[in-house]
Amino acid sequence: MKKSNEMSLGDAIKAFLKVNDLDEKLLEKEIYARWEELAGTAINNRTNKVAYRNEVLTVYVNSSVLRNELNLKRTSLLEKVNLKLRGKAVIREIHIR
Repeated sequence: MKKSNEMSLGDAIKAFLKVNDLDEKLLEKEIYARWEELAGTAINNRTNKVAYRNEVLTVYVNSSVLRNELNLKRTSLLEKVNLKLRGKAVIREIHIR
């Protein structure tokens, strides 16, 4: 029987990350590490930098054509990335630069 102050290890880790403001930084590192998987090889090859802050993902690309295309497909890219990242909406907005 669980005591009222007991929690699972996973919940304890999540609470620790949240209290120490590390959850956002951890998510940014995950996005960076998995960017090719999340966005696809074609987009990855033309991406200079990816940054995440305050639920906003900023993607810096080296092609104006790709920037325009991604701006048109921003909603579908947002849904695709959120689905692959923990299956929930962790990114609220995507900015393409």
